Amino acid sequence: MTRFCLTLSCCVLLLTGCAGSGGAPSMFLLDTSAPAVRASHVAAPVLIIDRVTVAPYLDDSGIVYQTEPHRVVMANNNRWASPLATQLTDGLYSALDGSVNNAHIQRPGSNAPASALHLVTRVDQFMGHYDGYAHIAGQWQLVDASGTRLAGRHFEQRLPLQNDGYDALVESLSRGWRMTAESLVPPLSETLATQ
Repeated sequence: MTRFCLTLSCCVLLLTGCAGSGGAPSMFLLDTSAPAVRASHVAAPVLIIDRVTVAPYLDDSGIVYQTEPHRVVMANNNRWASPLATQLTDGLYSALDGSVNNAHIQRPGSNAPASALHLVTRVDQFMGHYDGYAHIAGQWQLVDASGTRLAGRHFEQRLPLQNDGYDALVESLSRGWRMTAESLVPPLSETLATQ
């Protein structure tokens, strides 16, 4: 019984250390800097970048870290400074607005025509992992005004953390999301050229 209590205490201390530390919480933002903007063609279709949806376990202010094959923890003292879905949407918009030059890229709620196309993106993984990598996974779809799927793919990124800690994790997640956004440019441009 004593050995069980000692083991349980060690596990609790380990998870508490991973989930956060004492003091004021650290707040993190993804890097959403945009590349140079290119001019769009005058007759190009309108593409609305819909708000990115995230898996329910990611829809929390704490940064998520997978500590075991079937266990994830949300950091108490290392949090997103604004909702993760908002940051992911902003990063996607910034990357595509500067790179997809055969569409007029817009945000939801803008005065878009009824014929506007929509980029629908879902993120299922966006977290640190006990293997020392940042894991990003999800899928995107390009749909027309009637909801018909025109294109889409699954995406997955695994980037090594350069150092220990949440700063390094957020840096790798930012880089991975930028790479993910850049990977959408060729298939989107190709599909948009036929619209």
